[in-house]
Amino acid sequence: MSKDPPNKPLEPGPADVKAALHGRARAEDRRSESGEILRGFADATSDVLWVRNADTLQWEYLAPAFDAIYGMSRQKALAGDNFATWIDLMVPEDREHVLGQIERIRDGERATFEYRICRPADNEIRWLRDSGFPMRDEAGKVAHIGSVGQDITRQKEAEEQQQARFAGLQHHMRNTLAVIRSIVRRTMEKSESLDEAAAHLEGRINAFARVQVAITRHPSIEINLVSIAADELLAAGGREGDNLTIEGPPLALAPKAAETMGLAIHELATNALKYGALASSSRSGRIDIGWRLEEDLLRFVWAESGVDDLTQTERRGFGFEVLERTLPYELGATVELRFAPSGLNFTAAIPLRALIPRQR
Repeated sequence: MSKDPPNKPLEPGPADVKAALHGRARAEDRRSESGEILRGFADATSDVLWVRNADTLQWEYLAPAFDAIYGMSRQKALAGDNFATWIDLMVPEDREHVLGQIERIRDGERATFEYRICRPADNEIRWLRDSGFPMRDEAGKVAHIGSVGQDITRQKEAEEQQQARFAGLQHHMRNTLAVIRSIVRRTMEKSESLDEAAAHLEGRINAFARVQVAITRHPSIEINLVSIAADELLAAGGREGDNLTIEGPPLALAPKAAETMGLAIHELATNALKYGALASSSRSGRIDIGWRLEEDLLRFVWAESGVDDLTQTERRGFGFEVLERTLPYELGATVELRFAPSGLNFTAAIPLRALIPRQR
């Protein structure tokens, strides 16, 4: 009885060898094509693409954008212990955080972290944001660390400016509330009745509000003294060319100075409306407002004329307090208040440093 010969593995024929070689060649071509696409992407992007060996933490690839962002050539950055070189570029306060994030990625996590570097080329501080990720081998081990790094310096500067503006707004609001509380308190203390207090309080808060509107509506536009004077006299019934002149060189005021000058001019206008040149009994009354620069001083003059019967009041209300005490306290002004027979005259010599906005 005959036995069948045992099965033997078939030897690969020429066709099989050719197919295998062709498949390998196609795989190599695909890898080569993918590599070319990746290099083209890395060359074109403005971000820093990098790949590190997960064990040694040495860079194995750096995108061309590294040179411009880091202010150092890739050749120099890749020389020697390039991980230590990278860490040395960072602001010392940020190094520990970055090292911790790199360890997270080595352990298989993704991590996005921000840090600052000092560019060797110009010592400029730049903010960077890296989005790192693990790259595993066929066995699932983290073999490489990849990252996409962005220069976020401009974004950080914009955030800091926004925070500064917000802090400035909070400061301004606290000051505004403090001024309003002071106006309310002093008006109530200096008034003889609730009706009188209500009338004065409304006018003073309106005057203060007019300046606030100018400050908040156009914060980048400086507030001019002539507009403050014109607004207050217009609210009191003054008309330029008829019973009013306003003359003086253009002078932009700092916000605090604008508030104080606005309140002072309001008190002068209110007094003129009740007792002086703008009162209904003073048909020929007029007001001449002027200012001039004298070295480091502004000399401001309010002169009333044509008043039929001006009598100096014995009461020293909040209005006089603003003129005689607030201007000297807030602006360092030297003031003189005189009651001439034809009308009130007021002069203030104010240091320019207290009036003009600080140079940034």
